[in-house]
Amino acid sequence: MAPDLITIPSNDAAFRRFVHRTLGHIQAASPEAFEQRLRVTYPRALVRERGLVGELASWYVYRDGAWRAPDGDTWWEDPAVPRVEASVDGWIEGANPTARGLLGLADDLAAEPRHFTDFVIPGALEDAVALYEIVRDVGSLEATVVLLPTSGDAMAVDLRVAATDDGITAAFRLAHDLDVPASVPRADSPERIEYLPRTDVAFRAYAQRALSRMPEPTLDGLALRLRRLYPHAQVEATPDGWVARRDHGADGRPDEAWWQAAGLPRVRYDARALILEANDAAASFFGRQLAGRHWQELVTAGSTEEVGVMLDILAEAGAAESRFRMPRGDGTLLEFDSYTVAEGDEFTTVFRPA
Repeated sequence: MAPDLITIPSNDAAFRRFVHRTLGHIQAASPEAFEQRLRVTYPRALVRERGLVGELASWYVYRDGAWRAPDGDTWWEDPAVPRVEASVDGWIEGANPTARGLLGLADDLAAEPRHFTDFVIPGALEDAVALYEIVRDVGSLEATVVLLPTSGDAMAVDLRVAATDDGITAAFRLAHDLDVPASVPRADSPERIEYLPRTDVAFRAYAQRALSRMPEPTLDGLALRLRRLYPHAQVEATPDGWVARRDHGADGRPDEAWWQAAGLPRVRYDARALILEANDAAASFFGRQLAGRHWQELVTAGSTEEVGVMLDILAEAGAAESRFRMPRGDGTLLEFDSYTVAEGDEFTTVFRPA
């Protein structure tokens, strides 16, 4: 029979739910074994058996290693404290300069989008995702955790998270009373990954870039990142490794040089994604005037940050055939094949319906 769990502090609903969830997912034969499991995410956790004669097994589970009286210190309200804002699905949308410096975030988050799981130490990914959902449900979280900045130098922080209508806001400060490794190696990606369609070099480069940022690569984690730009992307395991598909049933056999046909929609734009020229077929295809606007104004909400990423990939590739989706002028979604050629600081893309 599972032990009765008494979590301390008793008013931490997120910790209590996480503790019960974790015990429900494992077979902890002893308080010591359960303590080790909890310390993957809560490094100060302490579990002790109550041991009263004649009662069912009961374990005290301390979040901070002991009972502590509330000290009334609202350090997270200091505007100088590192602070991060994330969307409902976990994408970092804002960070103050101190947070960017500590985590190694780019000054321009639009150019270098990051997911909160990019900063989770290997082995703690499942717990981190579960805690994110718990916070969204119960409203807040207070914990000491270990984060993995982009430098690879792990750091322990006191974390205070609050749910908002649009996601979460997290404040943190360095925790100096925990020993953490000087560096944490990232988990290896599968030895073999096949990208389909094989001809889509932009999709392959985008997926490889996403993988390089994941401390603990998983099928679901990679698919989540791919779907910001490729809404039908799927990632599955096979006996030989992983297969990342851009579309349902993508097999890498596109029509040969379809973009050479006459009369197709065609758009020319610069490295800032400003559309310089669009033919009449393009205006009709997208149901709006294009010249003089930026692609960021036109793409599906939530994917504006990916425009710059894709331009970098296209510039490096030189030419690429791919498939995307974006709203037409009337709001209906349009899925299309594209073929892009990069020439200096300008790009030319030809389109056709998918």
